[in-house]
Amino acid sequence: MTNYIRFFHIESHGPSFVAIEAIVTAVTFAAFAFVPARFLAAIPWRRFRTLARKRLRACLIVFLLSCCGRVALLPIEPFPPPRIQDEFSYLLASETFAHGRLTNPTPPQWHHFEAFHVLMQPTYMSKYGPAAPLFLAFGERFLGTPRAGVVLGMALAAASLCWMLQAYLPAEWALLAALIAVVRISWFSYFGNCYWGGSVALLGGCLLVGSAARLAKTPRVHLGLLFALGLLLLANTRPWEGAMISLPVCVWLLWTLSKRRRPWAPLLPGATLFAAGAAATAYYCHHVTGQFTFPWVAYWQRWGMCPPFLFGKPNYSVHYQFPEQLIYNRDGDMLPYNHLHTRLDYFAETITKLIYQWLFFIFPALSIALIGLIPTLRSPRLRVPVYCFGFACIGFLLQTWLQPHYFAVAGCILYLILVSGLRWMRALARSSIVWNRAFHATLAAVLIMVPVRLIVVPTEGFATWATWMNLTGSTPAWEDIHDILEAKSGKQLVIVRYRPDHFWVNDWIYNGYNIPEQHVVWARDSEPGESNMPLLCAYPGRTVWLLVPPESGYVRPPDPTAPWNAAAAATFLQPYPEQPHCPGQAAAGAHDLAKSN
Repeated sequence: MTNYIRFFHIESHGPSFVAIEAIVTAVTFAAFAFVPARFLAAIPWRRFRTLARKRLRACLIVFLLSCCGRVALLPIEPFPPPRIQDEFSYLLASETFAHGRLTNPTPPQWHHFEAFHVLMQPTYMSKYGPAAPLFLAFGERFLGTPRAGVVLGMALAAASLCWMLQAYLPAEWALLAALIAVVRISWFSYFGNCYWGGSVALLGGCLLVGSAARLAKTPRVHLGLLFALGLLLLANTRPWEGAMISLPVCVWLLWTLSKRRRPWAPLLPGATLFAAGAAATAYYCHHVTGQFTFPWVAYWQRWGMCPPFLFGKPNYSVHYQFPEQLIYNRDGDMLPYNHLHTRLDYFAETITKLIYQWLFFIFPALSIALIGLIPTLRSPRLRVPVYCFGFACIGFLLQTWLQPHYFAVAGCILYLILVSGLRWMRALARSSIVWNRAFHATLAAVLIMVPVRLIVVPTEGFATWATWMNLTGSTPAWEDIHDILEAKSGKQLVIVRYRPDHFWVNDWIYNGYNIPEQHVVWARDSEPGESNMPLLCAYPGRTVWLLVPPESGYVRPPDPTAPWNAAAAATFLQPYPEQPHCPGQAAAGAHDLAKSN
């Protein structure tokens, strides 16, 4: 029961929107019960089939629709600022890569800058794999903003989904599934609207599964290269989840190719690319961590308390200098693990994880399409990816946490099952008016949800960046205080002192790739346990502020263009009460005085 309470507490925004979608779906199905059959037969499926049969053009249409559609929605659904700790970690890696670095040196007095999901020693860098931040860095370096990298990565993932499904299904069904993914994921999910989505992991899974299906038929050089690229993307986004989907796919492909004569020559360029990419990944990991291990492993060994897997043991030996770090790792991160006491708890945790994925990938309108599991298991051609999907799901459910961007590596196979269900419904519709109505009602419900979403999103109380993933909304006064400090002349140093009722989600310690040179430096307050004077002396020449941020009660006007009282945000900022007395500065002052005399 505790797991369900946790689910509905976290999904504070999600259930409301899902309820709206469920009502729209039910009304649509009820309405289609009275639609005459002759109107259903008038839908121009032949034109859609003609459009989809030019496969490359279909993938290009999906790519452009994903990009241009998201840009067109900006007046209604603006791209949100980063709000979750993971997003700032991705942005740190993006800035690092955009400035031509692999990692950053540990800044002076680094313990004041400890941030969630960020390594501080032996180097200062994000714990996440480099693949997704490279897309952000591309957008930042060449297109002016990392948001362009998010949109580009999501558009490539949607187009690759269409390409992957074309290997298993008729072209019109592949295009239909990709268009549903564009509407649901590219436009209206956190995959295409924030910096920690799973678009690059989805891209890697699509390239892997799509190229494997084609390689099993006809080995080609370009397919081998795409297969290797898919493996590398998975290894550098979601290593564990990527391994769970890659292992059965690779075993099946090798077993299939072993039956052929001399199938390996076209695969040599792909093998070379994979070896080079693996070497580059190892070099990156060694450069960041000082050893050949993934940064996220090094981060967990140093800071993690909750085991990544349900069968693991917590790491209670970690020492946290700041209370918010302890509260997050002991209470927030350990939440699912702490409630596992009986077999019923494990079952409830599994159900909760499945509901997460249902909310994101399937939602009420497509729930009936889950019957596609039956025809996929019956078809020898589709059975293999479904078996690989089942193997991967076992690995997913062993994880302590399972969120959609973890599951994204296998999202392409889930869409294969869903569109197979729609295709089966279409086949049954030829002999049954009930299935005919159900099929068209499902597509109509998905289509109707687009304008409904456009109406609901701008209203108060609905998350614009992640339908079900918004824990608290935005941190109170975060954007306003940042704007005030960025507008000040000269370099600033902000010492953040949290109130006793501080909620760990509302964190303020986010810095860029070059802390000593950035305009505003955000630092944790270490008093009374330890003096802040060494920090002030390490960053001289800055205006020092003490910030006691609000935990609640600070609300901006609903209209972003409306005037707001800047003084209300400025009241949380006070000049730091103590001035630094640094031995080095005193000696330098005496030297200057003697020189002037």
